Amino acid sequence: MSRLRIVRWIGGKFEKVDDLVADEAFLHLEMNSTAVDTLITPEQIKEFVYGNLFSEGFIAKPEEVLKYSEKRKGSDIVVKTDVKDFDKKELKFRRNYGVIWTDCVSEPIAIRRMGDKFSSSKPTRKIDPKVLSDISLEAAKNSDLYRSTGAYHYSYLFDIDGKLVTRAWDISRHNTVDKVIGHVFLNGGSFVDTILFTTGRLTSTLVLKALRCGIPVVASKGAPLKTAVEVARDYDLALVGFLRRGRFNIYSGASHFGGTD
Repeated sequence: MSRLRIVRWIGGKFEKVDDLVADEAFLHLEMNSTAVDTLITPEQIKEFVYGNLFSEGFIAKPEEVLKYSEKRKGSDIVVKTDVKDFDKKELKFRRNYGVIWTDCVSEPIAIRRMGDKFSSSKPTRKIDPKVLSDISLEAAKNSDLYRSTGAYHYSYLFDIDGKLVTRAWDISRHNTVDKVIGHVFLNGGSFVDTILFTTGRLTSTLVLKALRCGIPVVASKGAPLKTAVEVARDYDLALVGFLRRGRFNIYSGASHFGGTD
């Protein structure tokens, strides 16, 4: 964040005050012979890169990134990677990798890439609805940068008992998902019996990321899109929207929750 001097109009008059503004950086990411560009909050960059590669299906373990280098100059970040068999996988998945998708585009573009294969990742026991409800309160307590600027999205990974595993923040909601995935992935953690909670709307691409990583529950305080619900139902992924204190909507995987029988 940066502190800037601004002019605020309040109570019928102007005053000079200091305000906190979110920082952004331009990330140029090279993966073998392919390059992608995106805007990103300039923190947790390595977690983002590894999380994106894993959740997009290009690596199955960190060791498949054979080389990683990161250089910064001002607000520009250049990351170069050598990914095992990346060129073969890029052809297999057939997608325009000139950009990292933010899912502000038409949803069908992101669905059912050629070569994608998924399996259901169900929780090993029923989810307590109260635990899920309380997650929104825990997330609110851990969103200080949003309260300071109003500019950041957050994602959190909880275990099935509601304990916070990790969190990430970014100007892009999908970057936050890659960052929390990357943190767990780099540290050798497991996604079994985890709950992914995000502040952004639920898109099909986010659901696909969860399926690739084996995350069984995806929740948001916002709304799901229709294609996200359809994909989640295809694989019996637990998909929860409008998660607020004391209430939430289950759009897929209701049988995974205690008390729904």
